[in-house]
This record gives sequence, C-alpha cells and structure tokens, in this order.
Amino acid sequence: MRLQSFTAANTSAALLLIKETLGEDAVIIATEDLSDGRVKITAAVEEPDFFFTEEEKPEPLPDKQKFDDTALRTSLEYHGVLPVIRDKILAHTRQIAQEQGKTKEQEALSACFKDIFRFYDILNISKPFKMFMGISGSGKSTGIAKVAALCKFRKKSCCIISTDNVRAGAGSQLKAFADILQTPFIYMADARGLYAAAKEQRDKYEMILIDTPGINPFIRSDVDKLRTCAEVVDAEMIMTMDAGKNACDAVEIADIFAGIGAGCLMPTRMDITRRLGGVLSVAGLTGLKLGAAGVSASIAEGIGEINAASLAGLVLNLPQK
Repeated sequence: MRLQSFTAANTSAALLLIKETLGEDAVIIATEDLSDGRVKITAAVEEPDFFFTEEEKPEPLPDKQKFDDTALRTSLEYHGVLPVIRDKILAHTRQIAQEQGKTKEQEALSACFKDIFRFYDILNISKPFKMFMGISGSGKSTGIAKVAALCKFRKKSCCIISTDNVRAGAGSQLKAFADILQTPFIYMADARGLYAAAKEQRDKYEMILIDTPGINPFIRSDVDKLRTCAEVVDAEMIMTMDAGKNACDAVEIADIFAGIGAGCLMPTRMDITRRLGGVLSVAGLTGLKLGAAGVSASIAEGIGEINAASLAGLVLNLPQK
C-alpha cells in the first residue's frame, strides 16, 4: 500500500491532487486542518505488485514534479491581497502546475491570472466613448491626458469632453493638457449637454474621452449625479483608482462604481506603489477588467499595459530590502 499526504488551500483542491496523483482508487486515511487555514489529507492506494514477478515488475512511473507555492504565498501576503482572492490564486496556480506541468512560478501564475481575471484594450475603438470615473484625486484627468497622448502616438483621432464642474480648476488643467496635445476639448456642465456633445462628436473621432466629477461614493447624491451622466452615453466606463489603496476600501469603493456601470479599472500611480493587493482584490471580487495603468508622471509615457504576464511579474518581483 502506498501512503501519501497532500496539503492544499481547501478540501476540494486536496482531493483533486489526490485523484491526479494516486488515481480514482485512492482511499482517504486522515484529514487535518492546519493552523494557516490549509487542509492536509493523507490517502492510500493499493499497489498490485503481487501480479508480477521481480523480472516482470514494471519500472515505477516518476512522480510529477511538485509545485512549491511558498514564494507565491509570501508575495501575495506582502501585497496585502484579501484572503479569499489570495487562496483562489494559490489553489488555481497549483491546479495549473499539476495539470499543465508548469513548474516555474511566473509561468504558472500568469496562466492563473489569464483564467481568473478579465482584461481590456484601452485603445479598442469598437466602443468609441470612454467615460472615466473615480473618487476625487484618483487621477482621472491625468489619466485621460495620458490616454489622449497615447491616441496621438498611435495615430487615432480623439477628443475630450469634460463634465467636471466640481473641482476648482479641473477643466482648466485638462484643457491645458489637451492644448499641448492639440486635442479638441469640449466642456459641458450637465448630462443634457454631455448627450448633445457626444451625439455631435460620435462620427468625427475614433475615440471620445469623457471626464466626470470626482465623487464621494458613500454619498448617495454624488452617486446619483454620476449615474445620470453614465446613462446618457453608451460608453466603456473606466474607474481610476490609486494602485496602493487599502484592499478592503478599494473593493468597497469599486463595487459602488461597478453598480453605476464601471466595467474596467485603471490603477494610477503604479510607479510609486509597492503593494498591489487593492488592484488584485478589486479585479478578483468585482470583475472589473484590467488593461491600462498609470505608470509614470510623464503624460507622454505615462500609460502602461497590464496583462496576465506583466501582472505576474509585478506580484512575484518583490522589492529588495
């Protein structure tokens, strides 16, 4: 009889490992709940050696190389990923390593992110209207300027419509960026004006970037005003968020914006952020897509692409002390 112990994030994951390693005939011998929340299960399977003589006995098949998730667990804990998403990432990465034979951490984690997260292309013109929303100071105006600069470099025509009549100087700042980029800038004070401007610009530009006032998502009247703007334009709605935001706060805020219609996340200040727990937790719990991020103070070079591979690299490459 062959005995072997298996440790996993939960019972289902452990049973999957047992089935893959020992086969359908394995019998559970003992289970144990570990102090770190994982489960340890010991299983056994009969080995029918008595059917063979010593000369006939086949060579034992080599065991699959096990995936050591110690470094990945350490990385996710460092980043402050919420436990429910951390455990989902660990379990799915181990499953991928077992099923696909991926023993390199970054390769397995990249495949995991590709499965459990969704991604978008900020320059996808199939939906030309891009509406940016977020809390005050989340980097909306700067993010729009960076996307406008990217459009110019990629030779895609665009214009900017601002509806931000709350923050002092917000329109002036964005207009200054637009003037430098030689991008048309239109200001509309309310949803009615936004509807008219959007209808007029629809056939003139490949992309129309819409700025909205920064809101307090915990104030109902702020949310209702933003929802009114969101309802007058069929836009891809992008929530901007400081990449270093506390994961619990980030998820709660993102859930409110998702209720307004946000479907994409643009993390900002990635260049000065070390811990990405908020970004991973938001993507995992709210379903917001990842794709573009603010990676530099430079308007011209300030947008970077987030995909499964680049995100895996950021998570695993912890800063040296």
